[in-house]
Amino acid sequence: MRTDKQAYAIFAANPRWLFELTQLPWPGPCTWKSITLKELEQSADGVLEPDDIQQPLTVAEIQAYADPFIYSRVIVEMALLQRQAANRDVQGVILFFNRSDDPQIEPWREIVHVFYLDEVLEKLATQQPDHPLVAVFRPVITRETETLEKNAGEYYNQIKASSLPPAIEETLLRVFMDWILQRFPTFGKKEIENMLIGELPDITETKAGKELIEIGELKGKREGKLEGKLEGKLDSLLLLLTAKFGKPTPEVRKRIGSLKSAEAIDGLLIQVIRVDSIDQIQWL
Repeated sequence: MRTDKQAYAIFAANPRWLFELTQLPWPGPCTWKSITLKELEQSADGVLEPDDIQQPLTVAEIQAYADPFIYSRVIVEMALLQRQAANRDVQGVILFFNRSDDPQIEPWREIVHVFYLDEVLEKLATQQPDHPLVAVFRPVITRETETLEKNAGEYYNQIKASSLPPAIEETLLRVFMDWILQRFPTFGKKEIENMLIGELPDITETKAGKELIEIGELKGKREGKLEGKLEGKLDSLLLLLTAKFGKPTPEVRKRIGSLKSAEAIDGLLIQVIRVDSIDQIQWL
């Protein structure tokens, strides 16, 4: 899987998350940068530069595969960055996706901070199960495809429910979907949508769901007009709308009842997943 670019995008969106995961001291507001190291004529893609010049620069490498030279590369980047920054303090961080990717090269391993993504995420999931990082990395951390397929909708909605700034939420959702598509390369658009929608909680077991007497009424009105798959799609649309935005108004129920094609329902399902307010839906 392609992982490096996506992982860097996550931490560039919110650099503080790197320190939350690793529990290294937070240096205060900082910027994730790609810095060109002049002597090597190459870029270090993960450099964290704190606003406070008294705090150390951080060279961060996120490693998803075995590389016997990862330590020497980070050490060289640290040395050259310190030289360019007039001997400002520098620290190195290597975040391996799992322990088996770590070549454990001495003595450099004693100079940089080493962490394993699957292990620190497990710890974070125990302490903060609703943290968006726990959800966004699931497509690359979860080994069993069946487990990921079953829970993908839950992870997707966990990101959506995290109350993140729009730009950060957009980044996480984009990365999540990129990794989902890589894990399920044979799935088509409909299968991906159904996987995400299908894993919404059973709201008939919730307080909101128990108030939905209208579900039965709406099904009764549709009986004889819509059959099989189309009826199931309408039920999914109603349940999804209710799960996200609460009890539908009579006007919304009327609009749902007037839908006659699977294509129109699919279009609305996609919109409901993406929008933050029912007022943003463009009814077809």
